[in-house]
Amino acid sequence: MAPEPVFALRDVERRYGSHTALEIGALDLGEPGFTAVLGQNGSGKSTLIGLLSRRFPPSAGTVVLSGQPVGKLGATAFARRVGHLGQLMPSAPGLTVRELVGLGRFPWRGPFAPMRPQDDAIVAASIEKVALGALADRLVDTLSGGERQRAWIAMLLAQETEVLLIDEPTSALDIGLQVEALKLLRDLADQGRAIVAVLHDINLACRYADRVVALRRGRVVFDGAPRSFMEAERLSAVFDVEMCLATHPRAGTPVALVG
Repeated sequence: MAPEPVFALRDVERRYGSHTALEIGALDLGEPGFTAVLGQNGSGKSTLIGLLSRRFPPSAGTVVLSGQPVGKLGATAFARRVGHLGQLMPSAPGLTVRELVGLGRFPWRGPFAPMRPQDDAIVAASIEKVALGALADRLVDTLSGGERQRAWIAMLLAQETEVLLIDEPTSALDIGLQVEALKLLRDLADQGRAIVAVLHDINLACRYADRVVALRRGRVVFDGAPRSFMEAERLSAVFDVEMCLATHPRAGTPVALVG
């Protein structure tokens, strides 16, 4: 039997004055695996992540987490189930990688309780999972962009949530670091985590994700397997630019190109 969806959005709207940024009749998200959210700038991708992460409430409709309205859950209860990383990584003045990752344990021990041995073990394991063991005692703000990205993801891992919401995890990264970041998310999904990530690169998204949710002008226009998404007519309609497909010379999979 398929797992019960974690998030259910029903008749959801998010408006800013007279502008409707998002309008979703029904959408379930958060099953184990890697879901990529795609679409043009302004299509509602970050608004969707904002609703799921409780940065703001819907203007209409309901967003529930396993049957409970997200707005009625306590902050600690929510943080034990859902981790969120926004588009912009804030600075972490004076914090080492180990200290930053340790912040992920707050939902489980409280902000002022001392770290327990099990907390230290989880922090160390999270740092190793993102391959930052050699930099654990470096100041976060002295790291490269890719290293800082991994440090923040390690903090989410230490939070031990079942769902990770990540908005543009590959922004401002070079192609090598983009692949590295998506491989990490793919590995986490294979370990049973639910990943919902806003992405811009169609080809990388369809290479690493299990599911694509595409938005256009605030509405869901595709929800399904990446391979099914890779059709020239569909891509052209979603992104408002003529697209065509080629075949990857080694993998044999479709590759999207601007036509």
